[in-house]
Amino acid sequence: MKHIEILNSFRKEISELVVEVESSVAMGHLDINKICEDVFCGIFKELFDLDHLRNLNAEEKQNFPGIDLADDQARVAIQITSDKTLDKIKETLKAVKEHKLYEKFDRFIIYIITRRQESYSQDAVEKLCSGIFSFNTREDVLDQRDISTRAANSNPKKLKAALEHLLSYRRGISVGLADEDFDPPMEPAEKLGTNLVEIFFSGRLYIAEVVTDAITNKNGKTIRNHRKGIRDFAFDLQRTLPSDFEALGGRLITFHDLEERNNPFRDIIEEGTVETFSPADFYKIDSDHERVFKSLLRFTMQQKLYRHRVLWQHFEHKFIFLPLRDGDDKRTESWTGQRTSSRMVFERKYNRNNPEKVLSTRHFAFSAEFLSVDENWYVVLTPDWLFSYGDDYRRSHFGEKLLSGLKRMEKNRSVYDQVRFLASWLEEIDREDLFSTEESSASKLSFGELLVVEGGRHLNESLWAPLSSPDDDHIQERFGEV
Repeated sequence: MKHIEILNSFRKEISELVVEVESSVAMGHLDINKICEDVFCGIFKELFDLDHLRNLNAEEKQNFPGIDLADDQARVAIQITSDKTLDKIKETLKAVKEHKLYEKFDRFIIYIITRRQESYSQDAVEKLCSGIFSFNTREDVLDQRDISTRAANSNPKKLKAALEHLLSYRRGISVGLADEDFDPPMEPAEKLGTNLVEIFFSGRLYIAEVVTDAITNKNGKTIRNHRKGIRDFAFDLQRTLPSDFEALGGRLITFHDLEERNNPFRDIIEEGTVETFSPADFYKIDSDHERVFKSLLRFTMQQKLYRHRVLWQHFEHKFIFLPLRDGDDKRTESWTGQRTSSRMVFERKYNRNNPEKVLSTRHFAFSAEFLSVDENWYVVLTPDWLFSYGDDYRRSHFGEKLLSGLKRMEKNRSVYDQVRFLASWLEEIDREDLFSTEESSASKLSFGELLVVEGGRHLNESLWAPLSSPDDDHIQERFGEV
């Protein structure tokens, strides 16, 4: 039936949009959120019978507080976001409360473009609403599954209108005209650089039951954070565990071979409970298992980089470069792009009037997120900087002014060069680990090249004003004079 074809097409397009948004957000391209406001304005208008729904950010203000879409007659307001956290929900409801939007609207919907969490704290929400207005986390936080369910129950005419609206944005052209309707461009396709580096890991994942004492407290109650419980238990046994493991449901998960007699977790796991899985069989179970697997990848990367004096700064959720030796004041790393050059990745500066006093400690830093695309895994690298103080390198609040000044000097080219440096450096430490004689250097994670995408019409750069891209060495030289 034609209705089934339209429904299947709608589900396919909405699912592909979710993947596209997830990839864009992971790469730091947040403009897609603005585009999605208009996309879902049309979809909600058709499928939810909100005939007078409009985009407030387009019609009234550039960034309307708390909500993006509104139907004044139906008294419904909608927030469109890719942030699925409870903090985002609370932030939205706080804006509703502060601006008294509840006086104009009876229902508030938060639509998660990607995928909402399985549950949210209703108590936290009700405490924030203070009885002034109502918000049900089960009914008012929606994602593509709710849209698809609504589409399945809509009449064919409205479903077709919603699909055509979606297609007009997905294709970027009028409905009825697709890419194949045009002759291909004569010039070569444009090459687009990304901040995605392909990663490779062991084809075997080892999972075993944890001894009961590792995940229970002195009163016999189960510890909520199993990973922390395992580390504390190992500490009591005077055993040092590597970082590259995770825990879920009383089981330890790692790329280490738990069947080896001398594996580092031998005193933590129950004998005879080891099972072997392919990674895909684990992370494809559901979203929780995928989340745990991504966490395992981060811990595995953390273990690998620690041997190369790059520390995971838990409070900032960033990797930061440390000096190669604790007493060093500088660290420089060489790398090869179009030419061989060097980059200052750590610098400790002293007060000129008091040489014993540290004025600032600067680290080159980066965040790392993990993304699966078409069965391939990538780490998304976002360069950054950190000013720290103390032996544990905590963020210095006095460095905020210096950091903002540095970021103002960085242009698109210099940021991309930082990404290229990181990719080159990760490839280099892979080679070091490969030829290392130390057993601890046996890598459970390795890195490929930066992903380059070919697509889109070729842009003749000579027709555009060249972008200003100051040399990175000049930036660092100027920065050092601050």
